[in-house]
Parts: sequence; C-alpha cells; structure tokens
Amino acid sequence: MNEFDGSQRGGRRVARPGAARTGGARSTAAATSARAAMALAAMVAVEPLVELFLELGITSPEAESLLRGLFVHKSRQWLASRGGGPDPSDVRVALVTGVHRNFVRRLLREPPKIAEARQRKGHAATRLLRAWYSNVRYLDGSGKPRDLPEKGPPPSFEALARTYLPGPTPGVVLRELQRAGVVERLPEQRVRARSRSVRVPGLNLSNIREIGTRSKQLVETLMGSLRGARDAPFYDSVPAIEVAEDRAPVVREVINRRATAFLQSLEAELASERRRYPTSRSGRRVRLAVTVFEGKG
Repeated sequence: MNEFDGSQRGGRRVARPGAARTGGARSTAAATSARAAMALAAMVAVEPLVELFLELGITSPEAESLLRGLFVHKSRQWLASRGGGPDPSDVRVALVTGVHRNFVRRLLREPPKIAEARQRKGHAATRLLRAWYSNVRYLDGSGKPRDLPEKGPPPSFEALARTYLPGPTPGVVLRELQRAGVVERLPEQRVRARSRSVRVPGLNLSNIREIGTRSKQLVETLMGSLRGARDAPFYDSVPAIEVAEDRAPVVREVINRRATAFLQSLEAELASERRRYPTSRSGRRVRLAVTVFEGKG
C-alpha cells in the first residue's frame, strides 16, 4: 500500500511511492526505542544488586555469565507456562533469548552459575591477595605473608600490585584494599595482609538468600498488581511526603512503631487461622508472607 501526500494533479490524488515503507520504518524504530526505554526503566531495580555484587567482589563478566544462564533457564519456564509445551525446544529458547542453540543446550544441562572460564579470572584484588599468601617471595620463614614496604623492588606492595593488578596505580589499589579491611598500613610505610580475600562484614550466604527471596517476592507482587491479575498478591502504599530534615528520625520512628504493631497483630491473627484450619479438602497448602519496608521516596 502507498500513502497519499495530499497533493492534487489533474483532479486526482497522487500517491507518494515508498511513503508506507518510511512510515513502517518509523513505527519499528519507535517500538524499538520504547522497548529499550522500558528495559532501562526496569534496570533501576537491578542497581542495588550491582552494588551488592561489587561489595562481594563479583566482576561484570562473572555477573554477565550468571545472568545468561538464569535468562535461558527462566525463558524455558516462561515458554512452557505460555503454551510452549512442558519442555520447549532449544531452538525456541534460542529464539526468545538471542543465545545460540548450542549454548542454550549447554546452559540447560546444569543450574545457572558463574561460568568456570569467567570465574577463574576472579576479582583482580583477590588475585593479588592470593599471590601474597602463596608466592614464596612474599612469605616469611614460617610461610605466612610477610609485611611489605609500600614502595620499591620485589618484595614490596608496589611490585605485587604492578604484577597482579596492572592498570591502576599501587597507591589507589592500597587505599581500596585498606577500605575493604583486607590490608593494614603500618608505621614506616609498611603494609600487612589481614585476609586472603575480600569479605564484607555482615554478609553471608544465609542473609543474602533472604535478600534474594524478599526482592523476588516484591517484584512478583508488583508485576501481578501491574497486570491486574485476579489472584495477584496485595500491594499498596502511601504517597511519599517531604518532611523537615531534622524531623525525619521522628517520622521514621512513627513508621517503625506502627509497622511493628501491625505485623505483630497480623502474625497473631494468622497463627489463629493456621490452628483452626490446619488442612484443606484438597490436602494442599499455600505459603503466604507479608513484608513491610520503608522506602526513600
């Protein structure tokens, strides 16, 4: 089909060849732009996860390999739930993910994980610390990492950093490792190793799993509410307000007190429900949870 340009020649409307193709291209570009904008908007939810990965020393290549595996596994579940069959083919998964079917087949053989090729590279700071704990040049007579002068020829921290962490200056590396608490600066410009790897105080496998579970529940609740699903979990919020900065601690205490009282009351009511109706006619049970959190508007 052609689009008319509205001009008149001899009493007839004149078609402008190629206009439909131009309009179609514009429509496709607009759809692509809208899709990219929505993806970018959704990625805001991933920003805290990126910060967590940085604290854990997870590199971008490691995170990308983990995401690719998760993307492929989740895509197969997504296709199956939408009529793609109980076990969608590798070709169908490759089509929706953009991952070659040979890699799809390989990724589906095991649960999502960081690819070994990526994992071996590891975090650069960790490689430096491991060398400090294993390279005989940097060990004392008892096999422990020796205290090193900050500068000078090997064995020194400067030489260690230039060998195992080329790029940033040794001074920048030292400050970052000191901030992470894995090295200690001593008098007379000497440095002591305190840990063979970067660890974050307060973070362990158990509470990180809790972060993952709670975050997943919140996103799934928001998605269900957005789609207007009939059985979507409840979601509501109060509008954000602006308060005087010096009053913020008082308002936060009010939020804390009210939310705690609400959760305690609800917990007692739900416990009563569980005692009164321990089983169902079908014999099946469902898991329900309520989480309250304070957001920064």
